[in-house]
Amino acid sequence: MPPGAASETLHTVISHLRTQQQSLLEALHEILSIPSVSMDPAHTADMTTAAQWLADYLRRIGMDHTAIIAADGHPIVISEWLGAGNTAPTLLIYGHYDVQPADPADAWHTPPFVPTVRNNAMYARGASDDKGQLMAAIAALEAWLHVTGGLPVNVRLIIEGEEETSSVALRRFVRTQPERLQCDAVMIIDSTMLTPQQPLILYGTRGNCYLEVTVRGPAGDLHSGTFGGAVENPFNVLVRLLAALQDGVTRRVRVPGFYDRVRAVDDTERRLLASLPLDDAALLRMTGAPALAGEAGFSAIERASIRPTLDIHGIGGGFTGPGKKTVIPAQATAKISMRLVPYQAPHEIAQLVTRFLHEQAPPTVTLDVQVLSASHPVLIDYRAEAVQAASRAFEAAFGAPAAFTIGGGTLPVAADLQEALRAPLVITGFGLPDDNMHAPNEKLNLDCFARGCEMIAHYLALLAASSRAQPSAP
Repeated sequence: MPPGAASETLHTVISHLRTQQQSLLEALHEILSIPSVSMDPAHTADMTTAAQWLADYLRRIGMDHTAIIAADGHPIVISEWLGAGNTAPTLLIYGHYDVQPADPADAWHTPPFVPTVRNNAMYARGASDDKGQLMAAIAALEAWLHVTGGLPVNVRLIIEGEEETSSVALRRFVRTQPERLQCDAVMIIDSTMLTPQQPLILYGTRGNCYLEVTVRGPAGDLHSGTFGGAVENPFNVLVRLLAALQDGVTRRVRVPGFYDRVRAVDDTERRLLASLPLDDAALLRMTGAPALAGEAGFSAIERASIRPTLDIHGIGGGFTGPGKKTVIPAQATAKISMRLVPYQAPHEIAQLVTRFLHEQAPPTVTLDVQVLSASHPVLIDYRAEAVQAASRAFEAAFGAPAAFTIGGGTLPVAADLQEALRAPLVITGFGLPDDNMHAPNEKLNLDCFARGCEMIAHYLALLAASSRAQPSAP
């Protein structure tokens, strides 16, 4: 297609998206009304309903090769349009239709599964994470299919229902059937921008190692007056063990070998992170904390991206009710996790931490450490053309190119996709930091949704153009 004709076609696609915004919001309202809470067995039927709704919608817009794959867990929706031909690149788009529970329900201003528009935002559980972002991508596909009868590149979609529960079924599918997902680039649409005007692309994500640490002492709870000082208190031991994990001054993890595989970051990358339009004061405002803290020798942005962490998430056992009860508990348990950076291996870290805790534990108690989850970090070459094309697509839709950083959170399936498909990942999204993901009153900014639809439409065209510009193999 001549450049002028291609530009004219893209203009028509964008115009179609703008005229169809109301119908797109109506479709978003429908999918948000389905309480697809993956971790609650009471919503198993709703998970099937959501998967079927997506499959029906995709077929209706022209994604004829669409199927629902039954899995040990919740269904996976896979859809493809491969009419661009063998010489055109293939893009795999990832999203998820499951959502977090809405608890506490009484903290919502409007019911979580009754989508409500106010202040230019759609409020509902899943509005930002991830149904709204997923529907923006589907809307872009619909616009291209409606205007031209096809897409400028080949497209595959993989939509799962277990992202909020560690993507067990999809990760198995990716590892065992990678041929069904072969592509030249993967777009993971499940992230946020910095502001409504500043897009963001993640050139990596941290991994995670989540442990449950249990200290057991006496056979049952004991009176602290009768037995205090004569037997070990599991809570006392647990607190000492947890305190031993981290230096109180430098905030560095004290486990031998913990930092051995941490990647050295060069000056170019540190300048890239420093260029983010997000200073310490802005970051502090997002937290509501009295002051920022973290590992000595690194900026706040670096601590939240290229450095590993260790956090305690909860301690249970003994007596925590109102009033007092002088008891030595039989056991005490803590939940801890470590965000890991390339090239740390979660199972290796689990072994190192477990060994360290056992070495520190006294013989007066027994210690048990369980690995609850382990996800690998991801590192992406942000200079790859598929990634840079996404930045240009953001500039076309939002008026600014994307900033780049490593995401502090974890996308369990990202490492599996990277390893199985050997294609560059584009991890991005249209949510905002204040969208209340996983919290009451989750929302999606409607301007970000509209521009997100346009960004995907631009990206398809740019990916096709960049492919045509590549020299042919000899």
